[in-house]
Amino acid sequence: MSKLRFISKNIKYNAASQILAFLINFALLPFMVFHVGKEIYGVYVLVVTFTGYMGIMDFGVGGATIKYVAEFAPKGDGKKVNEIISASFSFFMLIGILAAALLFALSFCFDLVFKVDAHNKMVVRHLFLIASASSLFIWPGRTFDHALQGFQRYDRYAVNKIIFTVLTGISAYFIFINGLGIVCFLAASSALTILKYASAYLIVSGSLLKKHIKFPYFKKDTFKMIFDFSFYLFLSSLATMLIFNIDNIIVGAFVSVAAVTLYNIGINLQQGFRMVNALIEGPLFPAYVEMEAKEESARQKATLFRGTKYKAFVFIPFVLVTIVFAEPFIKCWMGEAFLAGVLPAQILIAFWIFNCILDIGGGMLTAKGHVKTIFKIVFANALANLVLSLILVRSFGMVGVALGTTIPMICVSFPLFMRQILKTFKVTFREYFDNSIRDSLVVLAMAGIIAFIVRQALPVDRLWLVVFEMGAAYIATMFAAYNWLLSKTEQSEIRNMIKF
Repeated sequence: MSKLRFISKNIKYNAASQILAFLINFALLPFMVFHVGKEIYGVYVLVVTFTGYMGIMDFGVGGATIKYVAEFAPKGDGKKVNEIISASFSFFMLIGILAAALLFALSFCFDLVFKVDAHNKMVVRHLFLIASASSLFIWPGRTFDHALQGFQRYDRYAVNKIIFTVLTGISAYFIFINGLGIVCFLAASSALTILKYASAYLIVSGSLLKKHIKFPYFKKDTFKMIFDFSFYLFLSSLATMLIFNIDNIIVGAFVSVAAVTLYNIGINLQQGFRMVNALIEGPLFPAYVEMEAKEESARQKATLFRGTKYKAFVFIPFVLVTIVFAEPFIKCWMGEAFLAGVLPAQILIAFWIFNCILDIGGGMLTAKGHVKTIFKIVFANALANLVLSLILVRSFGMVGVALGTTIPMICVSFPLFMRQILKTFKVTFREYFDNSIRDSLVVLAMAGIIAFIVRQALPVDRLWLVVFEMGAAYIATMFAAYNWLLSKTEQSEIRNMIKF
């Protein structure tokens, strides 16, 4: 199997597992609310959300595990791979203990944070206690999911995830049908998550690792290597996360609390783009690391050009179609009362046109270890976002905040990342433009024209019809781009990539 086919297979496995998880969670939401009621479900969401926020204590070690396993495994350096996994497992064991202690303490003082009816307080306490106990196993178990991704075994990673996602859905059905309640469901889903990680451990230790992991393992040199990479990766992720949280605070403080709900329509849409992007970029990252480990500079350059072109071909029509159909989509999805959120949403997702041109190069920069430079760019973008949003919100309200977020993405982040990519891979902007961007501008124009024509010619007022028209416009753009803008060689390559 060619390397390109191997990577595309990994992307498909990753996408299948993520989409299935989304669909099951989508179906479970109304089912669970119906059986437990709004308040109990809201309590469950708060507990899960609070537990999720503790994910920040990862400190980028998960990403570092993927990188270094992907770097040392192709070299046959089983000793280094073992050290990285052992160090990650030991670190996450400590974080699991810390998370368990915090959640245990919160089980006795949650009423200082959350307002819960007296008759539901025992339910909340039990939920936090279950989350506390499961943290002791879930945190260290994540090491083996990261290791599978580092070994580029997304087939086993995805199948493992699919099996336990389906089991969680089945358990939810039987638990709520039999009236066992939300506490029983959290206990069951936590147990299945632990079993999923145990299964990942068996896969890693049984066929991928040459030696058993060491525990406890706290070798100074290994942790220095991990944190030299993970610390700036963590800071970059934190800065990116804070951008939209800051937006919500600014909108709430200077416009109104109700406006935060309208503004979050755009945030939710762009989060959808972020999820789709992660489906593609996740399996690509360890492949970038492998190329770097093998010092395949010619292959890196070819991947930069072809990957950027293909990514733009897939992503740009997605963005343009969503922008053009934003008004009828939001109207049918949320109602006419939410139409004030259309323009901010269109502005917020527009930066993905620029972002998709940088994603391949940005991922390769991370694989090369340029995490400090990336953090500086992301921090500059976050600072510009804060300043510009505070200035523009006074005159333009929500739209000003959206502009304050998107303008720095285009005018700060884009040129700085572009400069670093060109410098690192020693290519000129003209070379990069001709090989990766020029045809994407044609795709951009086609997507906008086709989407506009479809929307104007066939106005509809049902959400499923709007989604159908958006899909039709997207497919028509992709069909035209495939036949008119790709060479015979590129068409053949695309066909090989999408084969199952």
